[in-house]
Amino acid sequence: GRLPIATRAPPLEHPNTDAFLTMVEITAQKACAITQVVSMLFGIGMLFFPEKMMETYKGAPFTGDGKTMFLYVFGMMGILMAHGAMINATMRLDSANATARGATCLGNAIGWGVFLFIDAVMAFGLPVPGVTNALPSSMPADGMKANLVLFAAIVGVNVLGWKDAGSPKPSVALPSGVMALPLKILLADALFWGAGTVLAPEKMFDMYLPGVIAKSGSAKAMIWVIIERVGFSVITTIISTLLITSAVPGDADTNYRIARSFVYRNFMFLGFVSRDNVIRAATGWSMPLATQNNLQMLGITLFCATQLGATNITVRKTKSA
Repeated sequence: GRLPIATRAPPLEHPNTDAFLTMVEITAQKACAITQVVSMLFGIGMLFFPEKMMETYKGAPFTGDGKTMFLYVFGMMGILMAHGAMINATMRLDSANATARGATCLGNAIGWGVFLFIDAVMAFGLPVPGVTNALPSSMPADGMKANLVLFAAIVGVNVLGWKDAGSPKPSVALPSGVMALPLKILLADALFWGAGTVLAPEKMFDMYLPGVIAKSGSAKAMIWVIIERVGFSVITTIISTLLITSAVPGDADTNYRIARSFVYRNFMFLGFVSRDNVIRAATGWSMPLATQNNLQMLGITLFCATQLGATNITVRKTKSA
């Protein structure tokens, strides 16, 4: 009989990895989108579901003035997180300047890197005296350590996004061109709050809410932790803003986007005025600078909103973001 003819088996088919790599490739737009989502989730939790959020971290519940004050500052932090989401929401769009988008990623990496550092030294019991707080007894270290993984991932994603955009290294300067004056006013106001809260938090809050934190009981340590993050969030937002506007000096589109995000943020803070009035009536807290603070916020916000409205812009029909 005839011997069988040896045949060669067909080559194994390798999966198409190009499509997968394209899907997971971190572009500057994807980095901004991821940061937007994470920031907004934190903001929603802090603003609307603060107690549920603390339960997730297995934090101890508070009562009385301590609970009220904790929710008060937690809400402030929620607005700041929402502001970070707003900046990334506008800078991730195709219509935004690509170099400014890369600078947004750099700002994100710096900001979340700061949070990574202060949470790490707290979670591992290595606070920096006079700079960071110790871990409160009401907050298990495991909850903070879970943050470290998330924060490190966000930093890494934004470093990759920054590299994707060409690794822009802006020469940091004050905003120039269209909307420069409103941006400078917004940044000066933010610097007052940020520097005061980071460098002299007790004096800062005692001016606005005298004696309240002192009678917050078991919540006191956690309140200071949130206040610390409020201050650093404001400072890192200033740094990020300067990086973005300096990446393309005088660019009208970029300046407009960033100024608009601050105006949105300020309107959220102005919405807290009614909350403050309810708290003051219910608790009897003294808020001696409330009127001055509200008028300052209102004046800055209305001036900047008016400048936005006075800016000549052309609205193009584009597909939905």
